[in-house]
Amino acid sequence: MELDEQIQKAIEEHYDKYPPDPRLGTVPDAKRLNIGCGRHPLHYWCNIDNDPSAACDMLRSVPPIPYPDDSMDEIYAGHFLEHLTPEETYWFLLECHRVLKPGGLMGVVVPDFREIVKRYLDPSSHARMEYPYGIWHDCHDLNEVCSLFLYSTVQESGHKWMYDMVNLRQKLETAGFKVTGEINRWMDRRISVGAWYQFGLDAVKV
Repeated sequence: MELDEQIQKAIEEHYDKYPPDPRLGTVPDAKRLNIGCGRHPLHYWCNIDNDPSAACDMLRSVPPIPYPDDSMDEIYAGHFLEHLTPEETYWFLLECHRVLKPGGLMGVVVPDFREIVKRYLDPSSHARMEYPYGIWHDCHDLNEVCSLFLYSTVQESGHKWMYDMVNLRQKLETAGFKVTGEINRWMDRRISVGAWYQFGLDAVKV
């Protein structure tokens, strides 16, 4: 069994034994925003999405973010930026920078374009992806790569841009953030499902 499969199996066993907290509410004065939460809210965060079917606390599109300047401790955007154009991403990150306190934390997770292409080109690699639950796709097939990642026609809101470590860092730094490290794509507490096809960066408002 490949290492990625072993890690994925361990994560699945963990969630079978310790399922996520089913409570969706946040504390009234939550200072953490989970933007584009979909069906994966974070407990004790304010979960924001514009999809009525999402498990969110606030139903709205962003930007703008409806909070004052320097008011938030942390913002997380998981699999959100790829649904925006580069211009929309710039304005979104500027809004995040505005509402975060000095020293506030910014976390972003997106599909990992380099890893996806690397596995697509290597027929010996593990390149399976589950979406939605129980349906598996082989990303050695370009049709699957297009429908899942490049255009994301498998969902109502398609993808408008792709990222690697270089251009995501550039986006964050252009908006005034300092990148502090890479997010663990398998085990980070903010990620709903650990997977090979994603990566992320943590940053701080400076």
